Amino acid sequence: MFLLATAVWPADIKQGVAAKNITTVKFQSESLGQERFFNIILPLDYESSTSRYPALYLLHGYGQGGGSWSYMTNLSGHAARHKLIIVMPDASNSWYVNAVADPKARFEDYIVKDIIGYVDSHYRTVPLPRARAVAGLSMGGYGAAFLGLRHYRLFTAMGTFSGALTAAHDVPTEHDTDQVREFQQEILPVFGSPGSPEREERDPLALVEKIPPAEMPMIYVACGGQDGLLRENREFVRLLAEKKIPYEYREVSPRSHSWDFWDDQVSIFLDLLDKRAGFGE
Repeated sequence: MFLLATAVWPADIKQGVAAKNITTVKFQSESLGQERFFNIILPLDYESSTSRYPALYLLHGYGQGGGSWSYMTNLSGHAARHKLIIVMPDASNSWYVNAVADPKARFEDYIVKDIIGYVDSHYRTVPLPRARAVAGLSMGGYGAAFLGLRHYRLFTAMGTFSGALTAAHDVPTEHDTDQVREFQQEILPVFGSPGSPEREERDPLALVEKIPPAEMPMIYVACGGQDGLLRENREFVRLLAEKKIPYEYREVSPRSHSWDFWDDQVSIFLDLLDKRAGFGE
């Protein structure tokens, strides 16, 4: 198995432009015991209709935040072509898991209980798994794979773009460099010790082994051919192929760990969601 190339693989950032049709919502998170926020995009006809809509939960990367998707991509323009609600949680550098060493850092519960619960109770969603998806980039790509697989009965589809998919996977000794040791120390409080049950519970590659193939959500994986996380993505799809689990994989060159790539991929993922029964209705 391969390791995460770096603890924080930097994005190629050029210039961001703020979107105009995005609302920031503050709410009290019971799981975290603090006020948090998410950004939300509603369908163009939301205010003039009584319809209910499917929802996509779109996760940010390490060192970013809940506003990064709306600021760095044309997400609002892409969303205008689709009838769905897009929710962008702010989750700090949490990796979207309940941290092993900090009982107050319950970010898995924050997403699947607090945010989904709040959105379903305050907006006209279709509050069913067939009308709910999760996707993300880099750390958020790991988060989408982790949440999508661990809570496979909660989502109909998951998408990971340049995902840090082996972040919780045990690193082999031949990769025991200073950089790897530093990263392993950083994630110990989050994922737990290598070889521990806690680490395995947070490892998407291990979760793949535990889910009946017939109950798998739709899986979409994309990575740039020049991305530092390419090997991790190839290893993940190799396992899916070995287990005969359906997936779609796109490897695009020359593309790196960059916002222009993620802008393209979220547009592609939205089109794929339209083919799902709960989204294309």
